[in-house]
Amino acid sequence: MNGSTEINAEYRPSLPLGLSWLNEIKRDPLAAASELHRRYGDVATLNILFRRICYFFTPEAARQILVDHHADFVREARLLRIFASFQGDNALTTEGTDWERQRRILAPGFTPKRVAGYTQLMHAAIQDCVADVLPTSPGSSAVVDADGLTTRITMDVILRTLFSSPMTKQDAAQLSIAIRALTRQSMREVYWPFVAPDWLPYPGRTSKLTHRRTIQALIETHINARTASNAVPREEQDVLDMLLSAKDEASGNHQNALSAREIRDNCVLLFAAGFDTASSALCWWMGLIATRPDVVDALRAELADTDFAASGIEQIVRAPYLNATIKEAMRLYPPSAALFTRVAQRDCVIADTTVTKGTLVVIPIWQLHRDARSFPAPLEFRPERFMPNADPIPRSAYMPFGAGPHFCLGQHFALIEMALVAAYLIKHIDFALPPGAKLPDPTVDVALKPKTPLLVQVTRRETPS
Repeated sequence: MNGSTEINAEYRPSLPLGLSWLNEIKRDPLAAASELHRRYGDVATLNILFRRICYFFTPEAARQILVDHHADFVREARLLRIFASFQGDNALTTEGTDWERQRRILAPGFTPKRVAGYTQLMHAAIQDCVADVLPTSPGSSAVVDADGLTTRITMDVILRTLFSSPMTKQDAAQLSIAIRALTRQSMREVYWPFVAPDWLPYPGRTSKLTHRRTIQALIETHINARTASNAVPREEQDVLDMLLSAKDEASGNHQNALSAREIRDNCVLLFAAGFDTASSALCWWMGLIATRPDVVDALRAELADTDFAASGIEQIVRAPYLNATIKEAMRLYPPSAALFTRVAQRDCVIADTTVTKGTLVVIPIWQLHRDARSFPAPLEFRPERFMPNADPIPRSAYMPFGAGPHFCLGQHFALIEMALVAAYLIKHIDFALPPGAKLPDPTVDVALKPKTPLLVQVTRRETPS
């Protein structure tokens, strides 16, 4: 029914209070949602520990929840508190008027025009990182972990665009380890019965606090250096400059700018969400590309006359087929597959189903993106679905960055970043899966990651320019 035929789990005998389903969701949320869809159809309702939960499996229902009836729903407070416990109070973890204010302040800094101003910083980070971690001699090869490679590249891009200056390999690795450890800890805490305060001993507490201090200390060092009275004036702005100067023009009070703590906490958000989402999408893109030499040939034909000078970058980020391959990779492997949940603030009707106040609604992006009713041959990698002349995709059937007021603020940043990384790799590297290898199963780790290493053989095509 939903086009996802690779998951067909055997479920254990029923436990009281919905605990069987809770165990299955915790073990594998993608498989559990597929089983719910198979058993109950486009609306699956269950009760777990006295909590009513509704899964909606159609694009129409997803749009009603996120767009048409968005005022009837809020993001789950418990989930926001879990993320706030390591990210602080930023544009992801706040709600209500505080979220609205931060969103208004930040939005102008992430418009396509503003993000285009960061492309030279992005390119410099990509070029330096690829030269540092991949083979440099034409014809030389190595087998790499795609997730590790794309994590390193996107971390360098975030650091360069945020602070302008490159970071040592050791510092970048330390940050990456800290972010990954914190996101995994967050996923553990999602299934705990309550949100543990910092003072309470709990599994993972010491590591969590240590990694949080690591990230905050690095960010505060850069902020303090930038705001020091003897700081050298800068001609080109980076993301930190934007955060420091951003104003809420609609507000006439003293809160029309971000506080020092809000600047720090939104920098943490950029690390946590910005690099991990893009690295996940690019990891799966690499694996898919490695299986399709015909797609690689088409990409190289499209990019044959481009370079990475300022004019060439503009051409790259607008390349139709390049962007189609990235969008199709995000359809098959949506990076934020676990974050599309809302809580009903009042009784309402969604897809002819009564949703009572307090109900947790789940929009299973994995299943929406792999539904044969919206995407013929849904398990096949077909970039042509997203070409300008393709048949239109049903509204809200595809939304890797969400929809409605809470759509991802960094969408344009991520798309431009991924296009530049993908184009650079296509230009300089040949890809292949090792003999006998196939793409691993995914696992939900906030971002969608390979359950086992996604190994790709990379071969340098030419001497780096």
